[in-house]
Amino acid sequence: MSGTTAPTPPSGVDPTAASLIQRVVELRPALVAAQAEVEERTYYSQEMHEAFRVASLYRVMQPRRYGGLECDYITFTRLQIEMARGCVSTAWCWALASSHAVQIASYFPEAAQEAVFGDGDFRCASVAAPDATAVRLESGWRLDGTVRYCSGIPYSTDFMAQALIAGLPPAEAAERMLLYVVPRSEWTMLDDWGSSMGLRGSGSHSIRLDDARIPAEFVLENTNMISVDVSGGTPGLALHGNPMYTGRALGPFTMSVAAHGLQHAGRVRAPDAHPQDQHAPDGAPA
Repeated sequence: MSGTTAPTPPSGVDPTAASLIQRVVELRPALVAAQAEVEERTYYSQEMHEAFRVASLYRVMQPRRYGGLECDYITFTRLQIEMARGCVSTAWCWALASSHAVQIASYFPEAAQEAVFGDGDFRCASVAAPDATAVRLESGWRLDGTVRYCSGIPYSTDFMAQALIAGLPPAEAAERMLLYVVPRSEWTMLDDWGSSMGLRGSGSHSIRLDDARIPAEFVLENTNMISVDVSGGTPGLALHGNPMYTGRALGPFTMSVAAHGLQHAGRVRAPDAHPQDQHAPDGAPA
């Protein structure tokens, strides 16, 4: 990544919100320089992915219980704004692979969270449209179908989406929709992105599920991702004790849309920074 310093190995101390934002600002020259290459490839480079990983940027919304940073939404939104000022496509691809840790940590049972977050290496694209069908098995569920517009999928370790139970009448299937998470080993990313007019580098490829098998705890029955009833709390609230893991999915997504639209907004103050230490997003003194 020309124009930026090499990533520093983790020190064992979790980065602060201010240092995360500063790291993204430091990466901006490389993000700008790579824009054409990102569009040609249709997603950001392996080198940039490694820089994000080393900087703990994929961990920002993951629960501390599983090695995450459990940052707040303000920090996550600021990170998206700063990254989008370097490359909107890269910011969208990174954000959509990072943000869905919130839904996994909110809605899924502890057994699923242990398995999905367990090794600390987690990224998860997601789509709300029920483009897959599900068949109940003795050991769990089988998934089949092609799911489109999976922004953030190139570096995702998992995928979360909706499915309709096979064999049910359409109205009943829609009423009994499933929410599932499936590991990368069970799907194939298709080379079908890059012909759009915008966000060509956003990694919004389709995936194919072909006889994918997942355990029962990876599926929530009668659950619509965009309208989960959280009035009685969530498994995530009980497990993590943080109200961030008790909200509805459209909240974080809407904030992401707004953040990328605001990429040319004025300066963004890093949390805990003193007013005299503020800098404009391009690194020039405010």
